[in-house]
Amino acid sequence: MNKILFITLLFLFINISLAKRRSYLTNTDASIAFTEYGAIKGLVRDTHRVFYGIPFAQPPEGRLRWEVPIDPIPWTNIKETTTQKKQCAQRCNLGPGVCSSIGTSEDCLYLDVFTPKDANPDSNLPVIVYCPGGAFTVGTGAVPLYDGTKFAQSNVILVNINYRLGTFGFLRTDLIPGNYGFLDQVKALEWVNKNIAAFGGNKNKVTLWGESAGAFSVATHLTSTYSRQYFHAAISFSSPLTIGLKDKATARGFSEKFIDNIGCKRDDLSCLRGKSMEEVLDAQETVRPGLTDSPLDAFTIWSPVIDEVIIPMQPLVAAKLGKAYDVPTIIGNVKDEAIQFVYAFSQSIIKPLEYRFLVSIVFPLQQSNILPLYPAAPIGQDCRPILSELMNDYLFRCQDRYYLNRFVDHHNSPVYHYNYVHVKSTEHAFEPCDGKSCHGNELSLFFNTYEKMNENLTPDERELAEDLNNYIVNFATNHNPNTGLPVPVNWPAVTKTRNSTLIIDVDPVVRDVTTNDARCDALDLTYYRNQVRP
Repeated sequence: MNKILFITLLFLFINISLAKRRSYLTNTDASIAFTEYGAIKGLVRDTHRVFYGIPFAQPPEGRLRWEVPIDPIPWTNIKETTTQKKQCAQRCNLGPGVCSSIGTSEDCLYLDVFTPKDANPDSNLPVIVYCPGGAFTVGTGAVPLYDGTKFAQSNVILVNINYRLGTFGFLRTDLIPGNYGFLDQVKALEWVNKNIAAFGGNKNKVTLWGESAGAFSVATHLTSTYSRQYFHAAISFSSPLTIGLKDKATARGFSEKFIDNIGCKRDDLSCLRGKSMEEVLDAQETVRPGLTDSPLDAFTIWSPVIDEVIIPMQPLVAAKLGKAYDVPTIIGNVKDEAIQFVYAFSQSIIKPLEYRFLVSIVFPLQQSNILPLYPAAPIGQDCRPILSELMNDYLFRCQDRYYLNRFVDHHNSPVYHYNYVHVKSTEHAFEPCDGKSCHGNELSLFFNTYEKMNENLTPDERELAEDLNNYIVNFATNHNPNTGLPVPVNWPAVTKTRNSTLIIDVDPVVRDVTTNDARCDALDLTYYRNQVRP
């Protein structure tokens, strides 16, 4: 037999055999899925499947520390994806259920996929990609709070992602361009685009959802052409856009302080890569902005950087100019967002004189307009409550209104707004938040993970959690939170002529809470750190 013909027939035989094996595994073993890099084996539960710790990039350590994420190396045997992976390098302070119990590592570019039990490559199900928050320095998607079981039970695929944090993700020098954490998010979205069909997902119906720094990331993706092709709807929970992304000069200043503290020369990348993870984290923690410089930068010392290439502009500017991606969007915030930040900033009372000084630092030109609306407490009393109101409005509620209205002005897609005011019946781990609706309080209800978080909710709260999850499922499925699963009240979209907000409590209602607001009118005149000055 001709040698070339023999090799060709042998090649065809091998491929037919592999195809038959692939078909057999696909059709008979729900725990197996085929990614473009190789087969993986997850867990099959009574109502859903879950694949933990799927690599979407090579481990960014050693020579790959401070490099753009690179595709995983393909594997030949079936890879076990039955346990979650360690969180990215950090000193997590978010508490049980939100910090990983497994550990911390630079080898952390993995994602978890939750699917319905009977999902298959022909299912064509909607997909949610969740980006966790944590001020760009802590947090992970691989924790009980973000368990996707409830979504999978409602025929939605949930993907929880991780990305490099702190200096590992956002250091910027003349040799290190930065934005690696943001590019990790892009890489995860690219992985979903290329692979989610194997899990039963529709790559053309992907909703990108984030809270806090995760929501800030979502708003940033809405400005970037790098990720735009990979998602088709957006959900932004509690995004502190007032803080702003870093400009190159500010980012370089923080980075130089870090490098000096870690004991390397600023042009010695080998020295930087030679430091251990713990040495990097130690040096990272020593970098602090001065109180009289930019105190708001302390919220996110390390964050994405506007480089005019990957990230072209501030999200608030993109909304103002009509340059944000036009997709169906949910935007909202929580009633008492800032309490935990203010009380963590000052563990003792803030006196009226100290309060006025802080206001003068944050609002040097507008304090005469701000103080009458946010008056100091009487002498001898604590000003942290009023400072919390001011920071809540400035960082979250009022910039949310500004962003929302500019977004709607330039959008054809529907935009929905909410304000979460519910106070949980369970005790809050942070005492100042007892009896309040603090930052992140809503997540265990939206995910329906309150039992995993050891929260013993009332029957009314459990019903609320079901309703909130249904709103998100409906939005991911139909780009309309009202269509599909039952919800308690119709949630109308905001339009150019109608402001409407879903007020979330055990008895949700819809009201216009954004049109007439003297406090937000005054804060609009600060131009949110001059990001949107005329």
